[in-house]
Amino acid sequence: MDRRHLLSAAAFAAIALPAASEAAPAATAGMRFDHVSLNVRDFEAALAWYGAKLGFRTEVAWRVAALNGKRLAYLRLNDTMLELVEADAGGIGLPEAMTFPEHFGRTGYGHLCFRVDDVEAVLAGLAAEGVPTFVRAETYDLDGTPFRRRVGFVKDMEGNVLEFGEPLQRVG
Repeated sequence: MDRRHLLSAAAFAAIALPAASEAAPAATAGMRFDHVSLNVRDFEAALAWYGAKLGFRTEVAWRVAALNGKRLAYLRLNDTMLELVEADAGGIGLPEAMTFPEHFGRTGYGHLCFRVDDVEAVLAGLAAEGVPTFVRAETYDLDGTPFRRRVGFVKDMEGNVLEFGEPLQRVG
């Protein structure tokens, strides 16, 4: 399956969700997204990479005594919060995806996506900082919908996939 069809399948699943005008259950009516947690092998390198390459700042960092002093940190960029967690020594994660179809063929954590105004500008800026592009910027029609989106992908220093996406565009 090629990238276009993989993204189209994801878009189809998204349009099958209840309409935004439908009332949320009372228990979740005020719910807002808070953060994504990312376990990393090299905590110090991850703090440095997310700060230098993407502009995240450390909001708070701490150790958890009950977890043998494991280090954690909340990193913030605008309204986005990322929690870095120091993985256990020798911890086993997903093998790094070497191709785009391989990345989308897995279950569990997929990637983080950041909305940007200009994908090419972000990818070029990151390339100038030594971050290679994993998947070049392309515009995808979201099959079965009146929308398309321009996206591009990189990997962080541990091989985690990061997407940069422009806002949805209505076609026609």
